[in-house]
Amino acid sequence: MEPLTPTKQPIAIRPEHVASSTTKIKVKQHSASWSSGNFTVSSTPTAEEPLLKKLFTVEGEIASWSQRRHFRDASGLPLFEISRKKAGVTWYLHLPGESSSKGENSEPIATIVPKWSALKDKFDVHLRNAAANGEETILEVRGQNVWKSKTNVYHRGKLVMIVKLTDVAAVYLPGKRPSWEVVVAEGMDLSLASIIAVLLAAMLYQSSGKGKAPVSNDGPAEGNSG
Repeated sequence: MEPLTPTKQPIAIRPEHVASSTTKIKVKQHSASWSSGNFTVSSTPTAEEPLLKKLFTVEGEIASWSQRRHFRDASGLPLFEISRKKAGVTWYLHLPGESSSKGENSEPIATIVPKWSALKDKFDVHLRNAAANGEETILEVRGQNVWKSKTNVYHRGKLVMIVKLTDVAAVYLPGKRPSWEVVVAEGMDLSLASIIAVLLAAMLYQSSGKGKAPVSNDGPAEGNSG
């Protein structure tokens, strides 16, 4: 496995969940439905912690006009939600309830913008880094093969996260739900890493479309496009 690069500055939406060292987590999809939006995110066993430890849960909500995923911490406290219109491809991250109560006037704390790519995953995560006084930054999510079994995440050209589909056959077998192994660099927010993995699950059976990048009042956010 390629070595990850610790971030010079932590990258976070929830700074309390920033990894203090390279960390491996598991993202497991639930329900027999192909479009299930329900997940459990857990730590992976180590010598110090031999048992799985639940970190986050995700509940899906799919309506005729939109899709939404609600994220909670291990105690059940709402953290944030991601949503997109049914006919759209761009996802928006909001604090709990904001997109429902304020609608179009709600300001997302992150925007996930797909970039056109046949078969492979390819999207950018635009966010205001809560660990750096809201500084705008971009994470680049790039699928490594057409089977979507491996995806790399880059920040300023440095590899900061790897997502692997642990059982490719589970994608095609009725009644089985896939899971992902996520390796996160020191300085990365585990809840942010979980969002990326859940979005990869949402895009598992489709090609990347072309989304609309957010407009910044401070000029374009930094990043290494490609």
